[in-house]
Amino acid sequence: MLTTAVPNDRGRALEPETNPGPMLRLLLRRRGLILVAALVLMVLAGVAGSDAGDKLTSGAYLDPSAESQRAAALLTQEFPGGPPNLVLIAKTPMGTVDSRTAEESGRELTRRLAEMPGVGGVHSYWATPDPSLRAADGRSALVALQLTGGEHAAQENAARIIDNLEEDSGTLRVSATGPAAVGLAVDEQAESDLVSAEMVTLPITLLVLLLVFGSAIAAGLPLLVGAGAVAGTLAVLGLLAEATTMSTYALNLTTALGFGLAVDYSLFLVTRFREERRAGCTVEDAVVITVRTAGRTVVFSALTVALSLSALLLFPMPFLRSVGYAGIAVTALAALTAVVLIPAMLALVGHRLDRADLFAPIRRRITRRRDRVGRTSWPGTGSPRW
Repeated sequence: MLTTAVPNDRGRALEPETNPGPMLRLLLRRRGLILVAALVLMVLAGVAGSDAGDKLTSGAYLDPSAESQRAAALLTQEFPGGPPNLVLIAKTPMGTVDSRTAEESGRELTRRLAEMPGVGGVHSYWATPDPSLRAADGRSALVALQLTGGEHAAQENAARIIDNLEEDSGTLRVSATGPAAVGLAVDEQAESDLVSAEMVTLPITLLVLLLVFGSAIAAGLPLLVGAGAVAGTLAVLGLLAEATTMSTYALNLTTALGFGLAVDYSLFLVTRFREERRAGCTVEDAVVITVRTAGRTVVFSALTVALSLSALLLFPMPFLRSVGYAGIAVTALAALTAVVLIPAMLALVGHRLDRADLFAPIRRRITRRRDRVGRTSWPGTGSPRW
């Protein structure tokens, strides 16, 4: 809603009119209901996106429409002996891989692998004695598997095969490598690093928010906005993963950008609300002015970020496109959550916003010190020392 500013007698534009429009009137009148509905939607989005990480895949750096990728897919489909994407290293605890016991276990392992679903071909040292598949010391040999399906399906098949081999691999000790196994390990490490980073940064973020926003209530607003943006984006990523290839690194971007924008947008809105309250506005008038000024800034900022990230959608690599999808979704949801939830919360808590300031004694001491310095004059002059 556009508002016109009217100049006052000093030539400075007055604040926009505080008569709320229909949407703002509804937000102010039904703020409690809006908050409850938003929290319910956040919970539902979190439940819907709880398995989004399982649908994402590592890699996805190559253009699937490139000629090299089409040729690789054709080789995989038509020739079982195509490029392997899972390689098993089978070691014998005693003797060599040519011993009778190791050979029997190796043949049985090859047979079991060939019968597993998702395995298009098996090239084993014991099935086709190839010297290149045998280690120089004779204590280990390779089993090369060609898994069917795309990159994500290959990782799922690799995970199932590795789990089965860990349960029972006979007398051989089997470990896995190859593109599918490496991609699986990258996904697990990325999820682990994400959890570790959040556990480390969360206490630091809370402390910084308390220092910047000045009260526990105000500091909780960015966390609420960030949680809503991230939960909604996870649900969006889960839906997109059903239709296209999505990279697991989209999760890292979602959490980092979501909470970063939440702090930024919350600071805009809370600061403007406090300024209007200090100027003598009522809570409702301060909320209206906040939405029409700082809220408009938040919307334009989100549009700028989203348009910048939309350039990534033009690239054919799924990795870049998935980062673009995640960035646009989390930016839009962060702005939407900020301009809806924060005004409703501000209208609800009102003058209680600045309560529970854990650093109030420190702030008062700093303020008194500044006042003393400001009142001190330079010797021989009547002007204050700045």
